[in-house]
Amino acid sequence: MSDRLTELRRSVEQPPSGFDWDENAWRDAGGRALSVVAAASTQWASKRPSPEDPDAILKSFSGPLPRRPVSFQELVNRIEREVLPTSAYNGHPRWLAYIMGSPTPISVLGDFIAAALNQNSGLWRVAPSSTAMEVQTLSWIAEMLGFPSAAEGIFVSGGQMANIVAHAVIRDAKTPWNVRDLGARGPDGNAPQFRIYASSELHYCHEQAAELLGMGRRAVRKVPVDERYRMRLDSLSQMMAEDRSRGDLPIAIVGTTGTVGTGSIDPIPQLLTAARQEDLWLHIDGAYGAFATLAESCPTELRALADADSVACDPHKWLFAAIDAGVLLVREPGRLERSFAFHASYLETADRGARVDFLERGPENSRPQRALKVWLSIQAFGRDGYAAMIDYNIRLAAYMEGLVKETPPLVLAAPRELSIVCWRVEPGGIDGPALEKLQIAVIEEIERRGIAMISNARLRDGRSALRACITNFRTRAQDLETVVNASAEIGAELAGKPPRG
Repeated sequence: MSDRLTELRRSVEQPPSGFDWDENAWRDAGGRALSVVAAASTQWASKRPSPEDPDAILKSFSGPLPRRPVSFQELVNRIEREVLPTSAYNGHPRWLAYIMGSPTPISVLGDFIAAALNQNSGLWRVAPSSTAMEVQTLSWIAEMLGFPSAAEGIFVSGGQMANIVAHAVIRDAKTPWNVRDLGARGPDGNAPQFRIYASSELHYCHEQAAELLGMGRRAVRKVPVDERYRMRLDSLSQMMAEDRSRGDLPIAIVGTTGTVGTGSIDPIPQLLTAARQEDLWLHIDGAYGAFATLAESCPTELRALADADSVACDPHKWLFAAIDAGVLLVREPGRLERSFAFHASYLETADRGARVDFLERGPENSRPQRALKVWLSIQAFGRDGYAAMIDYNIRLAAYMEGLVKETPPLVLAAPRELSIVCWRVEPGGIDGPALEKLQIAVIEEIERRGIAMISNARLRDGRSALRACITNFRTRAQDLETVVNASAEIGAELAGKPPRG
């Protein structure tokens, strides 16, 4: 061995310390961490859904870059002292602001195990069990939604990414040239304008997808809705005819099963008919409502999503998985790889047979093991367990709807189909802009007092409404009574003085 090599060998004999733990250290630290997790996941009666002073939080996280190690015990102390009290808890029974499911304990532990395994689930060779688990979990979800067993899918971060991936598949499947090679402008640079039809109540991610994929936001045509906030079929037909007469290229209809604002469900059976007649792809944005197909009280037409070409859904909503866990299912096998496979030489392996490399089915190479927590949860609760809890959430919303109707000065603001309830506070003697400001002021005051987290919905006529979404296994009837009564009382209180803001 040369002198230089000997010197180099000596320089690596003592590695920096503190990066690894032995089993005892893991158990000691894990016990302390588990206490924090339990504290964050219980004792709801003593917690607010949102922090009392969110602006003050920044002061706790403004220190300089640490130069020297901080002990794990002190770090946990900081979490208990500075993080837990200043967190917003979507697991709180009165967190009703957005479409966010509360994570079940088994899902939380599933993420803990997945982090320890630290699998990059993009390549079979480096994560065979993770890949097989994802394939099985996707097949279970397909069965839940009525999709054929041959359907393929992929786990992504959430409904937004699932819809973006879906639009890439749609674009490539319905374009008469190789858009992956030649781009959206086509072989001669003068391709027709793509057209995608979706309800005016659509989630913005569909426009974002069109923008990212080179089709432009204007490719998404927003179809007017009826009094139930459902896509109007007459308007859809008219818009498709107009676009074809201009030489545009219609490629897809997007049906929403549970819009963000009011939870409305587009007329899926009729959209299926229109898509087949026009030779368009039917994609279902079921990020919120797809899993409602499991519930006994599910609207019948919602189950028609089983015949769509693709569906996006979120296990981290109504399967109560920890964030992040979104899923895209595509009816025709091979479509995902046609849109995303690159077959890079440095990732190639021998004949894969039944093996799957998920990096060939989506835009991520490095991707976490998202399926494990869902795989555990589906076994822990079963199809019937999920069906019962989702149905319970929908029945709670029906009860809340009834409470609103019977509680003056509250007025139901939109029809309810799933578990979203929209209402307005309309005390006498106040109208116009002042009444609009009152709606927002009531939402803010309910949050400021620590009663609940609810949100604002924009109605068809531009007015605001209070909005509650129940996708929470902890929510009970008394929680909804508290929210409804508080909105009435606070609304009447604020109506006697100019609303804030």
